[in-house]
Amino acid sequence: HGFSGTPNNFHDLPDQVAEAGWRVRVMLLPGHGTSPREFEKTRAAQLRQGVLDELALLRERYKTVVLAGHSMGGALATLTASEAGVDGLILASPYFGITRRWFFLLPPETLIKTFSPLARWVYTSPDSQPVNRKEIRREILSYHWIASRSGLTAMSLAEAANAPDVLAKITVPVLLVHSKRDSVADPKAASRVFGQLPSTDKTAVWLETSDHIIFWDYEREQVAEAVLAFLNKIRG
Repeated sequence: HGFSGTPNNFHDLPDQVAEAGWRVRVMLLPGHGTSPREFEKTRAAQLRQGVLDELALLRERYKTVVLAGHSMGGALATLTASEAGVDGLILASPYFGITRRWFFLLPPETLIKTFSPLARWVYTSPDSQPVNRKEIRREILSYHWIASRSGLTAMSLAEAANAPDVLAKITVPVLLVHSKRDSVADPKAASRVFGQLPSTDKTAVWLETSDHIIFWDYEREQVAEAVLAFLNKIRG
């Protein structure tokens, strides 16, 4: 799952994948599901190690393991796939850079680094979840008080996942599912990273009417179909 989120961010996709015959494990990232103060203390190395530990447990039990990451989880999944063996990689709205809005005078990363020392906490309303289906925004679970320190941690993960030596190691089948209207994770950055991956088996699905949390948005059925088709190809 993504920055400040929970496994709930995947909505019912894990159930659909399980019904298709896969064993599904949706981990809770370190610093999440407890309190924003706990997340503030969590560093990038802990997040990376948490995913590696989960993957190691799965590798002990299963012959085929596919790793899926949403948003910040996409950056973590990319880093993990470059360090440890996986059989497939699913990147859902992966965070490799922040979407730049027309009213930003500077890149958002620069703004965050500049103003983070001035504001330790930022509040985001449950009604501002980045999903276009307004009626379900409060069903999506995440922290709403965000520490500036946590934002810097996420940015460091995205920067690490962008590194050419990391991307050069991704040779397994890859599925990218991203909305062209994503207001959080920059679609251009995701497209650039996708193009740099040396894998010879790559599929990109571009959504038209969703925002960032695609598992809950208008094209959620299309997202599930793409994921299930990708998994079926790997199992086939």
